[in-house]
Amino acid sequence: METTEVAVLDPFSLYRIAVGHTPGGRTLGNATRTGTIRLITPAVAFAVACSMRTCWDETCDQDHRDGTGVPVRRFHELGGIEVVSLSPAETVSAGQLYAASMDRRVVGAEVLAACHAAVLAKSSGSPLISAARASYCYSALDRAEVSFRIDLV
Repeated sequence: METTEVAVLDPFSLYRIAVGHTPGGRTLGNATRTGTIRLITPAVAFAVACSMRTCWDETCDQDHRDGTGVPVRRFHELGGIEVVSLSPAETVSAGQLYAASMDRRVVGAEVLAACHAAVLAKSSGSPLISAARASYCYSALDRAEVSFRIDLV
């Protein structure tokens, strides 16, 4: 029996995978359909990805008339992503990581969502999948002494 790899998504990578804007995003989206990878995301990250008003892919030239969150919701409905809740202790850790980000004046819903994704990746022992554009969201990881693998899509 084959083991399915588990990976954690932040809102940036969730969006890129759901819409298939990048080759890596399309590959991961296809891998979820074949069952070779299981993608999970914290509820906060899912909410942020669904609430985007504009495309977060800086190279996008598509017209997203139906809203950028629609493909994310469809991806979830088709079983591409599992939305999970953090435990109370994990939620506190995510809040502390966000406080460290605030100390560096790095704030916003996407930063809070990234903090939740980072804590989920650490607690699950799974790699975190993100996008280069989201690197500012993880500026406080060094101060929090959080270390894990981050793959880019």
